Amino acid sequence: MFRTQISIFIFSYFITTSLSEKVTWLPNINFNLPMNFDTKLCSKKTVIFPETLAGSVVIDSDTSVNEFILPNNGDIFLGEGASIELGSGEEPDCKAGYVHYRENTEADWSRPDVWSSVRINDATPDAERVPCFDDVVIFPPNSTFTVILPDVVQKVQAVELGGENINDFLEYFASKHSNQGQTFILNEYHESGVSIGGYLNTCHSRSGCPCQTNTLKIDCSAKLCKKPTCADSIKPIGHCCRICGGAIVVDIDETFDFLQFQLLIEKIIDTYGKDKFIYHIGRLPDNKVQVIVLDKNGYDQTSAEVVSAISYNMEKDLRHDMQVSGSPLSKSGLGGKLFVCMFFAVILVMAGIYAYYYKLPQMNYPIITGRSQANMFSRFNRRTESVVSLTRRDSTPIGDSTATAFRNPLYDSQRSRVSVEESILEE
Repeated sequence: MFRTQISIFIFSYFITTSLSEKVTWLPNINFNLPMNFDTKLCSKKTVIFPETLAGSVVIDSDTSVNEFILPNNGDIFLGEGASIELGSGEEPDCKAGYVHYRENTEADWSRPDVWSSVRINDATPDAERVPCFDDVVIFPPNSTFTVILPDVVQKVQAVELGGENINDFLEYFASKHSNQGQTFILNEYHESGVSIGGYLNTCHSRSGCPCQTNTLKIDCSAKLCKKPTCADSIKPIGHCCRICGGAIVVDIDETFDFLQFQLLIEKIIDTYGKDKFIYHIGRLPDNKVQVIVLDKNGYDQTSAEVVSAISYNMEKDLRHDMQVSGSPLSKSGLGGKLFVCMFFAVILVMAGIYAYYYKLPQMNYPIITGRSQANMFSRFNRRTESVVSLTRRDSTPIGDSTATAFRNPLYDSQRSRVSVEESILEE
């Protein structure tokens, strides 16, 4: 019994700590945050920075623009693994012009794309890109920002500001919230909306725990969605935008083994090549688990095959709903195009045959090497008109001496009979 309790504790501790990550607040330091521009940023735009930057700007992902007009004072850093490509791009929906970078220091805790973490990827739903119950929240030092705190209580492991850990969120910022231009605005209930610590007592379920018990309502109007590159794009639970890939939602109960399920998913993905995909396995409220799989190097429908394989290998008693995208737009409609081409090809061939046999006028050809056109091109005649010429045996052929005539045996027989009858009468 004692050993069983220890096993349960270790299992619960593993669940609660395995997902623990540092989640960093982005506004005012992230160049790639859409909310920091007055219009949509794309490859043909010229980016204009203000003359002076109050804080540091970090370009933390690959960026393609026409050119930069840099500030007179300020710091711009290039993140690890990120790159900058200058020069007019090839985006069809991008028009040349100017886009202004602005230090938008105010944002809501629940706004999309304001948090950064290694656990967040393209497959992670926007509803799960906020700090989870076991995450460490970090606000960058030497930066100016205003955070609108959540309306419903969010549990986090710790909050760190400038290297200092905060034990009581509300008490700390009640006295220091105006220092260094770092402001936290209380919610409508005049509360912080953030509960710090105690995360080990939050989740002890074998079936796993959602990111937050109280799900935040995400403001999807602040999200810039890319145009899907596939037919029949999907929208998984918690996503603001439609995406190309596959998703499956499983209904579970308390006996569901989240770790075993996670191992099954990873095993299936490994068979297709783990490095080819971006995937997310999330525990949702209302006793659901969601799996989202995307192709890492552009949608080619393999992610949809992976989700179909997951559905096939899942236990039969698990009820689930599956969504998969259609073919890529570059290949979409190829079968229809081939059908139309073949259809018109057949029509043209049939029209040519019809015109050749029934509509084209008779063509006369010159005599070559003394041979008549009838003999020379007889095998090309479209139709044969049979003509039988009946002549007397002693008649002379008209025209060419080489022409022949058909002798009617009935004519000869009739003539013989007439001659015999005439002889008898004369006697």
